[in-house]
Amino acid sequence: MRQRVFWAGARVLALCVLLLVSTLQLGHALAAEEPIKLLGTIPMTGEAGNLGPAYDRAIRLAVNDINEQGIKGFSKIEYKLIDTETKPSVMERKLMREIEMWKPDIAGGSALETTIRVLCEGGVRYQLPMFVGGHLGTAKYVPPGEVPVSKWVSYYGYAEFFAGWAAGEFFHELGLKKVALVAGDYDWGYGCGIGMKAYWEKHGKPFEIDPVIYTPLDKTDFSTEVSVLKATKPDGLFCPYMGAGWFSFPTQLRDANAQPEVFLYCPTYSNLGGAMITGEYGAENVYTLADHDPTSQEWVDFVKKWKAAYGERAFPEAYTNNYYQLVWWIKTVFEKAGTKDPDKIIETMRTTSFQNVCISPMGPVCDYGSNKGAKGAIVKFVPGASPIHPTFGLHEELVKVFTTPAMDLVEVLDTMKNISKL
Repeated sequence: MRQRVFWAGARVLALCVLLLVSTLQLGHALAAEEPIKLLGTIPMTGEAGNLGPAYDRAIRLAVNDINEQGIKGFSKIEYKLIDTETKPSVMERKLMREIEMWKPDIAGGSALETTIRVLCEGGVRYQLPMFVGGHLGTAKYVPPGEVPVSKWVSYYGYAEFFAGWAAGEFFHELGLKKVALVAGDYDWGYGCGIGMKAYWEKHGKPFEIDPVIYTPLDKTDFSTEVSVLKATKPDGLFCPYMGAGWFSFPTQLRDANAQPEVFLYCPTYSNLGGAMITGEYGAENVYTLADHDPTSQEWVDFVKKWKAAYGERAFPEAYTNNYYQLVWWIKTVFEKAGTKDPDKIIETMRTTSFQNVCISPMGPVCDYGSNKGAKGAIVKFVPGASPIHPTFGLHEELVKVFTTPAMDLVEVLDTMKNISKL
């Protein structure tokens, strides 16, 4: 009797152990099949509604490609979009709701600094990794900006300070005598101007800076600004993002015979997609800071992929290549981390690099999310259609490639804090 009881107990114990092991294995398998939840906080309407839809298309293209290939340790990327309407209050409310209800693993995609502030504050508050496929706007951190400097937001490219620095260097190399700044009346415009001023002061003030104009983001008629430029006759013009009417500005200048010899857009224009919005008449011989090398095979392949997804007459718009590459970087980070734990993800971002279509890799980022030592380019739109987009009468010509100084966000802020805006 004792033996029978012993063996019956042993069998029960063995069965319990087997069930426990099976349960653990099943739990591990289920965990491995969890999706990575990616929330797009993108302006589909409002002052940046001319930018957001292209960001969304780029993210969807990357998500589809990644899910088709598969992700090690996860079932897929599950993507959800909220329209922030380019309003910080709307973005904050919708972001909070999704964090409470949908529980994303990573979020981002804002356009203007007014709404990027919400990501900077929300990342710290919710301990949630955030991302921006555009460049780092540093002026919002400078007092009285009161935006926290933290590890929770990762940016694709370089600071707007370096966009302004590159503009100043470019105008200096060309030997221009008088340069104007016309920018949006918000953080990004101020930071670009500070960067150009920093280069100008460090290199002996090689040109005159006049006029300096900041325009409201909802403005579309620039007749006053055009009149000022026509009267002052600058040789060069640096034009960071101005908001709703930004793409029409060079056309308005040309119509009034007020176009400077050198018109340089900031990276928000970026590539031929921006030129197509402007139109051949407005874009011809316009320069822009860019995130890609138009002569590279990677760029050609990306354009072909974009056309296959969105139509032969479609073309990638501003920052779309950044967002495409950034989502692939997110995949690489999660695979390398092997977990969705936010602290581990942030830690892994600091040691992870990925590059396909952009001129500069995404990551590794510094302790404050900036992409240290990122590369950039200047391209020019010249007559003659390109083989990759034969229906438009201009093509991109690579002018130069530059590498930004390997400074993190805090080092950039230390440089900026004693320089007043233009």
